Amino acid sequence: MYFYVMDSHRLQIHVTRRQHALLRDESARTGLPIAELVRRSIDAVFRPHIRPQARGWQLTFGMFRDPDVAIVARRAAPPKPRLFEPEDL
Repeated sequence: MYFYVMDSHRLQIHVTRRQHALLRDESARTGLPIAELVRRSIDAVFRPHIRPQARGWQLTFGMFRDPDVAIVARRAAPPKPRLFEPEDL
């Protein structure tokens, strides 16, 4: 939320029913007004260099020819090899 006096301008936009439902549900989940969600979205998209950055490392390696994101996300990890069979207990 903005805790300082904003030099604000009134803006009227049209959104689809699906977009409005998404905003309404997110507003109910977070307790923030829809206007604040829209302001934060504008800041995140049009001023990404101002967003807070999380410190840390990320290492990614892969060789792909246009992987399908849906398939990659659903790909299950191979089962881990068993050191012993359950009947050996």
